[in-house]
Amino acid sequence: MNKNNPTQSSMETETEWQSCAPGDLCQFVSVMKKRKQISHLITGAEILTVCLVVGLIGFVGMYQISGSSGDQIAGKKMPGGINCQQALDYAGDYVAHRLDQNTEHQMQVHLAHCPKCQKKVDEIEANMHNNPAQLKAARQNQAEWEAYVLALNH
Repeated sequence: MNKNNPTQSSMETETEWQSCAPGDLCQFVSVMKKRKQISHLITGAEILTVCLVVGLIGFVGMYQISGSSGDQIAGKKMPGGINCQQALDYAGDYVAHRLDQNTEHQMQVHLAHCPKCQKKVDEIEANMHNNPAQLKAARQNQAEWEAYVLALNH
């Protein structure tokens, strides 16, 4: 390149520069847009994959925690065909002998295998026996229940 002769350098660049064929720029822009879309799709897929992995780890962790603590969030049935929450719901009626035979049997099986629920039932029984009014009400309810069952059987 000659610094003293600027026209010579501009002529050299003009000969190196060639104009694009019709449609070349449109094709280039189209290819670049597609690359950008693909890049966005890959980034989205990576984010989705990370979210799924984190969610799966969380789900597995919660399942293991719920299974190890004896809690019945996962819907796992306990002995007797009832879970701890159901057993606790039935505990008052069980102590007062207001359950039907099937449910009472389910409670007996459950309590035989679940010390946590057995402890709650023992607490309810202890509190009931310390309160004469509750004991009288429980006996009256039991008598009414037995009379009702007898009436159904006849």
